[in-house]
Amino acid sequence: MAPLLLLAFFLFLLPAPAQTFFPFSVDQDNLSGAADFSFLNQPLEAKDRLFVRDGHFFKIGPDLEPNTADDERVRFFGVNLAFGANFPSGDEAPRIAARLRRLGVNLVRLHHMDSSPDSTPANANSILTTGPYPNFNDVSVSRLRSFLLALKAEGIYANVNLHVGYTFRPSIDDVPALPASAAFPTQSKPLHILHPRLVELQAQFVRGLFERLDLKGDPVLAMTELNNETSVLYAHQNGSLDTTALGEYRTSLETAWNRYLQDCYANDDDLRGAWGPGVPEGDNILPDTWRPLEIHSGAAASMNTEPDGSVRVLVSTAASSGAPIVILKKVGFSVSVSESYTAEVEIRADLTPGQSRSVHWDVKQDVSPWRTVIGKNISVTSEWQKVRMAFTPSFDMDAIGRFGLSVEKCEAPLYVRNARVFTGGQRGADPSESLQASNFALVSSGENSTEGRTNDYLAFLANLDRTYNRTLLDAVRETNDALLPVTGTQMGFGGMMLIDAQRDLDFFDEHFYVDHYNFPNAAWDGRDWRFRDDSSLASQWSTFLDVAAARVSGRPYTVSEYNQPWPNTKGAELDPTLAAFASFQDWDAIVHFAYEHGRTWDSGVPHGFNLNGDWAKFVNAGQSALIFRWCLVSPALDSVRIPVPEPVRQRFTRERRNGSFAPALNLYYGYQDSAAIRHRVELDPAAEPSELPADALEKPGDTVDSDTGEIRLDRAAHIVTLNSPYAAGLFGELKDAPHSAGPLSVQLSASSRGIANILLTPLDGRPLAESSRLLLSNPGYTLRTQPGTGPAQPQRIVAYPGQTAYFTLEPDQANKPSGNLNGGSAPVWMESVEAAVNLRLPGPLRVYPLDGAGARQPELPLEHTENGWRFQLGQAPWYEITSGQ
Repeated sequence: MAPLLLLAFFLFLLPAPAQTFFPFSVDQDNLSGAADFSFLNQPLEAKDRLFVRDGHFFKIGPDLEPNTADDERVRFFGVNLAFGANFPSGDEAPRIAARLRRLGVNLVRLHHMDSSPDSTPANANSILTTGPYPNFNDVSVSRLRSFLLALKAEGIYANVNLHVGYTFRPSIDDVPALPASAAFPTQSKPLHILHPRLVELQAQFVRGLFERLDLKGDPVLAMTELNNETSVLYAHQNGSLDTTALGEYRTSLETAWNRYLQDCYANDDDLRGAWGPGVPEGDNILPDTWRPLEIHSGAAASMNTEPDGSVRVLVSTAASSGAPIVILKKVGFSVSVSESYTAEVEIRADLTPGQSRSVHWDVKQDVSPWRTVIGKNISVTSEWQKVRMAFTPSFDMDAIGRFGLSVEKCEAPLYVRNARVFTGGQRGADPSESLQASNFALVSSGENSTEGRTNDYLAFLANLDRTYNRTLLDAVRETNDALLPVTGTQMGFGGMMLIDAQRDLDFFDEHFYVDHYNFPNAAWDGRDWRFRDDSSLASQWSTFLDVAAARVSGRPYTVSEYNQPWPNTKGAELDPTLAAFASFQDWDAIVHFAYEHGRTWDSGVPHGFNLNGDWAKFVNAGQSALIFRWCLVSPALDSVRIPVPEPVRQRFTRERRNGSFAPALNLYYGYQDSAAIRHRVELDPAAEPSELPADALEKPGDTVDSDTGEIRLDRAAHIVTLNSPYAAGLFGELKDAPHSAGPLSVQLSASSRGIANILLTPLDGRPLAESSRLLLSNPGYTLRTQPGTGPAQPQRIVAYPGQTAYFTLEPDQANKPSGNLNGGSAPVWMESVEAAVNLRLPGPLRVYPLDGAGARQPELPLEHTENGWRFQLGQAPWYEITSGQ
């Protein structure tokens, strides 16, 4: 292998000191030594079959019987595979499985297998072909079976995802069509849950898939997920149910709704008594006049009032990816958390029929931090349309409210009228509606109905989700058995009433992303994208805490997707801090999204969400697996159980909170999300409302400590300190001040960027103070090479055109604002994070930088003092340390 310590140079990037970069890549197929975490796995045998017990995943043990003394708890550190990556060729399968084992992975989530059906089966990019659904691709099935055998041999389980991305085609799949003017929704969401014909076809898919894979009783099958990132509850809350359930699908929904009411009520009087009378609309709380346009630097726009009273706005800067913001707004009104409101506006533009433009509409604070109450994108056309948003605020606004329309993407004259925000307007049962006539109207997302009517409608939607889940669960059980753990969808895609919809299932799941890519123009345009360079330890730490607040007591809890995707310059912080936090919370699986989206196994460069090639995250991924799987961070000593009985779950969903668990619990109980740093947090649907423990209500100071004393979050400095007997780490904005975590002390050089993610773990299972072999990681962020440069230079991170809060990669193609997100040129350049380290450990110590294959490089010089062993970190992201040798 070529030496790691190669020529480096300086590059100015973002507002920061000059940074040093060096070429670095990982040789995944030859990774060995201290960087190889294969020792965590053993080939799977019959005793390793999984089942649910005591709210966690267990192996059945050597007696091959569940719920006996030899059952063994198991946690999962996993990765996703997506699309064609699920189907490696015969010679690739064992190689990729071995790679994942070296990374410490013991679970692979097989995701998006049903997406992008193959017209040519030999392409093997989907489990399906383009024939009538479900038409299986025999090539893909054969490859997947071989891959599962390879995973099994490497001690890696599989999570089989069922409905993820398939979009039904009415003319081919023999399902009802939508009206001619409407396209079938992407991934069929949520129509695949609503209509019996689509549900039955999915049950056929489930039976056919598992029959072909022949996995009944096979230990490699850990779990299965029925339905990715959607529910009818979610579609109602985000408004997509109203816009997609058209034609026969709407008729089916209306019929089911009225049958549900007939099952619930004996007569109309009982129903009207439960729903209560309607409430008339209150006064409009918006001021009469629009403010002058808020025109950001670089934009040009004008506003005038038309004879009919509408406001005309003309944006004269070119509507483009870099168009500066232009906001039409009314400000200065107040809203209260104790009231429900409806926002309403009518809007159109001078467009050719068939054309549309996107305008973002929101209600938010008009002062810092500009928190948003509610928002949505409006597809503006040439016709007047009335748009509504119903909302209950999660925070008060006292004369600082803003009703705003961001109009910069509409280059045609835009007209707005009848803007309103009002209380009341709650609909009960209309006089013309009756059980006998079966004509009770659906409750639209934008309307306020009485609490009784809304509660019934939400219970109906939850029942639709439950019926869908039960139908697919039955198909899973037919082709497997009762031990196989099954979940439905993710908690953030439906919220608290998913507890009701998924009551028949075995575990709960969630997804989260820090600094997800933003595509300002065309979705998933790999040369027009941007990111904020946020940190999960700073502005986005609340994401961890909100995910913790979605955990349901008594069931296993998994996070099957998470990422802080490249080229975020702080991304290396995510896996180790999440592993420590998840271990403290005693979750059951964390699954990085993704290892790979296709079969570009050997591209060797970072691309998109993929861990394959993202060497900044790769370097400490094995240590993260070790922390979580071996419980190197102790579970919390105490638990905060938050009561969420049915009325609370209904309120949460009525208020369209969806995935905003912690903010809602703060409103309902005074819950402080920092409680999840102090203690384990879980929702208890069986408990009655009660006061939470005092320290769950205590507002945090600058620092918050776990009740084990092993994790500290410095909220002001944006630093996480990890100090357990088995792991020590310092993560975040260390700057050039000295910091300590257990036996580890670090001081970054004055010339550094001031950000580091330094982690020390044992490799022999002993406490740090007793370990004879350890791994220290210190990855910097990575960049690819700008194509066409000579000598080779990094492809820089630059400001996205016309923006100061967004970044992207230096363009590599004319007339596009971004470098290619999905591929690029080697070599990969890693930031050198230079630091002085002191280890207070028994010696003598020896420290070896490792190259990209984990091979030792020349030993570092050490200084031994009464305070420990001191040495310098530089152009290497990981170091093997031996003690007493």
